[in-house]
Amino acid sequence: MNGPVLVVDDHVLFAQSVALALESTGAVVQIVAPTSAAEVLRAARDAAPATVLLDLRLGPAGDEPSLSGLDLVGPLVAADCRVLVLTGERGDDVWGTAVERGARAVLPKDVDLDVLVATVARVQADEEVLDPGRRHELLAAARRARDERVARLAPFEQLSPREAEVLRLLAAGQAAAGIARAAHVSEATVRTQIRAVLSKLEVQSQLQAVALARRAGWLDLEP
Repeated sequence: MNGPVLVVDDHVLFAQSVALALESTGAVVQIVAPTSAAEVLRAARDAAPATVLLDLRLGPAGDEPSLSGLDLVGPLVAADCRVLVLTGERGDDVWGTAVERGARAVLPKDVDLDVLVATVARVQADEEVLDPGRRHELLAAARRARDERVARLAPFEQLSPREAEVLRLLAAGQAAAGIARAAHVSEATVRTQIRAVLSKLEVQSQLQAVALARRAGWLDLEP
C-alpha cells in the first residue's frame, strides 16, 4: 500500500472501527481528531502522500459551530493527499460537490467494511474507483444544485446593504419602530425601506419576505 491512511471523523468509535479493519490488512492508520481545519491539514501534510477517509460533518471545532469536511476536500487534495469521502450525508448534489473538489469517490458510512477496505486499497494504488457514468451523474447533480441556489438567491442581490440589514432584523423578530430607534432614523424611513424590500422580492408582506429568505438560504449567508 502507498502511504498511510488518515481517518478524519468526529465519531471516535466509528473511526476506531474503521482503523481496526484497515490495520487488519496491513495498512498504517492514523486517526485525526477534527479539532480544527488547520490541524487536519497539518496532519495531512505531515503524512502526504496519504489517503484520507473524510467525513463531511465533523461537528464543532474550536470557536466554529461546525467544521465542514466538504471545505477540506480541495485543500487536502492540494496537500498531495488522495481523498475518499466516507459520510452519512445523502444527496447526489453533496456527493457531486465533493467529487468536483477532488474526492476520488464517496461512500456511505453504512458501507460493508470489506467494500471499504477494497476501495481504500484501490485508491492507494491510484486506481480509478468511481464509475464514469456515476461520476457524470454526481457532477451533473452538483451543477444543477448550484444553479438552483444561484436562482434562489438572485432576488436578494437587488437589495441595498441597508435593505438587506432591515430584512435580517425583521427575520430576527424586530418591528419597524425598534429598527428605527436602533438606527436613529424615523419609523417612516424604515417603513420605506421595508416597502422597497417587499417590492424587490415581489412579495406582499414582511412575513412572506422573511419566509422567502429562509427558504432560499439567504439568512444563512454571512451579512
